[in-house]
Parts: sequence; structure tokens; C-alpha cells
Amino acid sequence: MKGKDMEKRREIDFANVVLCLIVIFAHIISRAVSSLDHTSVQFAVVFIPSRLCTFAVPGFIFLSAMKYFMKYSDKPLDYGSFLKSRIKYVVLPYVLWNVIYYLALIPLGFFVFYPAELIKYIFVGNMISHFYFVVAIVQFYLLMPFWLWLVNKVSGKILIPVSLVIMILFGQYLGAGFRYNDRIFLKYIFYWICGCYAGKYSDRFWSFIKKYSKVIAAVFLLAAGTDGILTWINASGMKFIPQLENIHIFYCSVAILFLFSIAMWKSTKIVDNPIFGIINRQSYYIYLSHCLTLYYSDWFVDRFLPMGNGGILIFRLLVCYICTIGLWGAWDCIKRSKMNKSGC
Repeated sequence: MKGKDMEKRREIDFANVVLCLIVIFAHIISRAVSSLDHTSVQFAVVFIPSRLCTFAVPGFIFLSAMKYFMKYSDKPLDYGSFLKSRIKYVVLPYVLWNVIYYLALIPLGFFVFYPAELIKYIFVGNMISHFYFVVAIVQFYLLMPFWLWLVNKVSGKILIPVSLVIMILFGQYLGAGFRYNDRIFLKYIFYWICGCYAGKYSDRFWSFIKKYSKVIAAVFLLAAGTDGILTWINASGMKFIPQLENIHIFYCSVAILFLFSIAMWKSTKIVDNPIFGIINRQSYYIYLSHCLTLYYSDWFVDRFLPMGNGGILIFRLLVCYICTIGLWGAWDCIKRSKMNKSGC
């Protein structure tokens, strides 16, 4: 990284790690969300945090666009090299982990080996709950020259609201009946476009975050409370709440800004921590692999260690975080040692 890329590396790394940890947490508590009585207090305790964690995917999309526009907004894009890089570091690991999950879950009874089925899973991204994100983000990467041209030609004052309208129309109306609409880039285009402008005008973005951090924090608390509680009321069957998706879009947008305001405040104290560094460097592989520990945790608990929902939640939390981060931490140290780099 050079120039303005280097100036905010710590904040970007901080946001990347926090989003990674939030995604893992959302998947850890997913079993409790699906198994508890929707009218119980326990359900509210796990459902509301689960709902609020879902800003992580829009956050990753925003962050990805921001990083690339910080890098390419003021220099030419070598599209061929860019695609090769994305294939090597994003697509191939994704394909590999599809194969690993498929083979690893056959003994647990989830699949019967059928190559055509595996190929379909890879293209559609529906084998494991979080794989859809990779299918969607790759579409943004494929269109990178278009985004660069568009953002350079059109003012954000026009393109940002237009992208919001497009996302709402596609997500809630035009694509609502499509089974795989969450794999189409239009479902997240607003967050991507916002990230593009945040990267292109990064100095203004960071100044805005710094200047209005207290306002962002206050609006975030209000938006989080509103989105979490109203969605819980709707999910519990107490009352139908209209416009929940639009309320959630507002919450996700503010949550992303709030994350960056925390990053500006805390990143210099945390980012150099060795464990933090490992998670940051291996975040994509942690993202891809962590659910496998949850499948085997559930299998072990159901077969050998029967316990209540609270015990299962704690067990899943410990196994997933410790095993996933521990294994990738060991790999990171071995890799960096071989490359004669310090940091382990």
C-alpha cells in the first residue's frame, strides 16, 4: 500500500477483523435462533443480536469496494492481472472449500457423493449458508472496469441514491420471487457504490467519520434498537411490522459508519496484537472454513454430549473460535516462518 492506502491501513484492518468475528458469531448463535420458541425471552436474547450481526455482509462489500477504489481511483487498472489475482485468492479457495465441505459432510449424512451436485453447489453458492457472499462479490469484481468508469463519470450525489433505489426495487420487488436473489450483485449494489466513493474520496470520508462520530454513534444506537426490536416483534408473531427491510438497510448503513468510527478510535491500540494480525491475514480462510467446526460440534453434542440450548451455545462458541482461529493461526505462523518474515 502507498499514499492514502497506507494512511488508513489500520482502520481498514480493524474493520476487516471485526466483520470476520461478527460473521462467525452470527453462525454460532444460528442454532439457538432456529430451535428456540419464538415467543420466549431466550429467543429474543439471541435473535436480536443475530439480526444486528447481519450488517457484516454489506460491511464486507462496502469495505472491498473501498479498498479497491483507494488503490485504483488514481491509477490504471490492469484488468487481466486483477482478475488473475481474484481467481487465485478468492475463487480457487472458495472452490477448494466447497470440495472440503462436501467430502467432510458426507460421513455426517448431509450428502451422497454426486459430482454434478457438487458443481452446482459451487456455481450457485448454496451448499453452506455463507457461501452466497463469494458468488455475489465475484460479480462485482468481474465488473470492476465498469465501476471505475461509472464512479469517475457520475457524481455520488446522483449515483448513491440511484443505487439505493435499484437495490430496493430488485431486492423487494423485481427479484423477490427469485430463489437465489441474494446471489445477485444488485441485492447489494448500494453498499458497493457507497464503498466506491468512500475509497475514491477517502480523505473526505475519514474526515466525515471523525467530525460526526458522536452523531453516528447516537444514530447507530437508535437504528440498532429499532431494527432489532421491531424485527423480533415481527418474528415472534406479536405484530406484523411493515417496511422492515428498509429499516434494516438504514441500520446496516449506519452500522458500517459506526464500525469505521470505532476503528478510528481504537485501531491503533489493537491492530498490532499478534492474534489480531493472524485473523486479519487469514480472515477469508477463516470465513470460508469456520462453519465446518459448527457442523462437527453439533454432531458431537447430539451424539455424545447432550445438553441444553445454553450449553450448546457455549460449546459452539468455544469450539468454533478456538479451533478455527487456532488452526489458521498455526498455518499463518508456518507460512510466515517459511517466508522468513517476523510476526509469529
